Amino acid sequence: MDLVHREGLARVAKFSTPHGIISTPTIMPVINPNIRTISIEDMKKMGMEAIITNSYIIRRNDNLRTHALEKGLHDLMGFDGPIMTDSGTFQSYVYGDIEYGNTEIVDFQEKIGSDISTILDIFSVPEDTHENAEKAVNETYRRMNEISGERKTIIAGPIQGSIYNDLREKSAKLMSGTNAGYLPVGGVVPLLEQYRYGKLCEIIINSKLNASFDKPIHLFGGGHPMFMGMAVLLGVDIFDSASYVKYARDGRLLFQEGTRDLKEIMEFPMWSPIYGKYTAKELRDSSPEERTKVLAHHNLFTIFMELREIRERIYEQTLWQYVEEKSRAHPALFAAFKSILKYKEKLEPFFELYRKPPLYYFDESSQFNPYFVRLQKFISGNPGFCGQKSHVPEGAWQPSRLSEKFITEQYEKSSSPYFLRWMGIDVPVELEEAYPVEQVIDIEHYMEFESDEVPEITLSESERIRNFDLEKLRTLCDFQFGYGTGKEVFPDESEVTKSRATGRIRTVSLNGKFLATMRAHDGFLGLNIEGGNRLLKATRYPANRVVVNEDSADFNARGYNVFRKFVIDYDPNIIPLNDVLVVDSEDNLLAVGKAMLSGIEMATYRGGMVVSVNHHTRER
Repeated sequence: MDLVHREGLARVAKFSTPHGIISTPTIMPVINPNIRTISIEDMKKMGMEAIITNSYIIRRNDNLRTHALEKGLHDLMGFDGPIMTDSGTFQSYVYGDIEYGNTEIVDFQEKIGSDISTILDIFSVPEDTHENAEKAVNETYRRMNEISGERKTIIAGPIQGSIYNDLREKSAKLMSGTNAGYLPVGGVVPLLEQYRYGKLCEIIINSKLNASFDKPIHLFGGGHPMFMGMAVLLGVDIFDSASYVKYARDGRLLFQEGTRDLKEIMEFPMWSPIYGKYTAKELRDSSPEERTKVLAHHNLFTIFMELREIRERIYEQTLWQYVEEKSRAHPALFAAFKSILKYKEKLEPFFELYRKPPLYYFDESSQFNPYFVRLQKFISGNPGFCGQKSHVPEGAWQPSRLSEKFITEQYEKSSSPYFLRWMGIDVPVELEEAYPVEQVIDIEHYMEFESDEVPEITLSESERIRNFDLEKLRTLCDFQFGYGTGKEVFPDESEVTKSRATGRIRTVSLNGKFLATMRAHDGFLGLNIEGGNRLLKATRYPANRVVVNEDSADFNARGYNVFRKFVIDYDPNIIPLNDVLVVDSEDNLLAVGKAMLSGIEMATYRGGMVVSVNHHTRER
């Protein structure tokens, strides 16, 4: 997987197959080789890049089998792009044992030229006992290990485990340790049909967080647009579904927020491919074959429209917000969103240091947003914020403006920690400009207040004992790089330069050498080489570091980006988009750059860029 853009676990990425690249997140429409409801060309126009079909059906049919073996699967399907094949697992579950074994069906998939071939795993259902579900996990793992040696096809190793989180975790770890290059999450269709989205979210989270991050996560059968955004947010890359046809046969239409029955529809939306071609009555009166074809076209169009929206949201970094908004569309979705919030501490490390848009505060549930969680974790773990609290007088702070009188008369003449009462939590006043404190938008922005009262600031006769600008820089440093680093990186002799136009901190220097800049868009620190060297001395190996081998060290020292295959060690606590130190095996600083992956993800990614270098120690 080559990462293009991200928001937390959600990612726009490229996955290479023998017949081309699949851009994620996307869906593979399920195509029955015997029945073609929508043409390949029409699917391509909607955005289809890959399809999935069933190798068991092909193998059982003499004509299909002969065609596939002689001319190849792609000729049979009339499609020159990536094709994934299923193995017959579902048929085995429904009808009992099938006539082919695991290695036999995988060999067949490879012979006919499947790009992604699925092993014959053991299908688990929600009603399975823990004992039976674990047997299925173990047997699926055994079968995966039967498929050994070099293959021309990518092997899909399904993650099973029924509704049991410990078994999903176990299965994900087992499958990630095999030669499977593709990881579908199986056994979830019954949960989708029952609207048990909360349990499904738990399954996805426990599968994703224990799987190899450089392999695609595929949700078998997860093709309803109302749930897709939530699934992508939790790390699903690829879907497949025959729902577009199944719903059409039942006279139902998919919409981004749910499903509607053709019998109850009066008008079609203007975005639908049906609009202007049929009235609802004309479609109801049409033949079953024509009605199914037209509704299937609408349904698949809706799915791809939702995927385009999801991808755009990832680029904007507003997918969490989109899912939070959309969760109000159905009680099952809202219950699922609440189940996601239970995993807030596990999800937080994957979210970037900041994001481009503001954070929207809706209600108390917004306090479980990863950025709130990160703030509260920093505050509770910092001994300097313990004990008695002092609060900034009400009205003395607004985003971008902290009363100068408060700073000079109270803050700088006191050693007490001061806090802002912000969105229901107490935040250190030094983080007033850091994301998301300044960048949040909530209901108070749109409420009218008629009070013109000026906050009362108590005058103090005490001497000035600290500098607000310096304490702000130190607190930001502690937040980004660990408690205690602030004082080491920014000693008392540091010199602060401010913008004449805004009065904000712009740069900080020591003895004429730049240490860091304070970025206007997110309020965080960007370290220079001198600041990087001071951070290096202030922390123990491998904190805040990405360590490269000797083949890469000179290139990185001259400003070239860091790629995963040259990384030999890293700090597992790195969060994406934070500054990191690039060092060699002897802990010499080579460069300072922006992390593109979390430390947790670096453990399993095998390729791609991991650090975008900003400053380097040698000339090119």
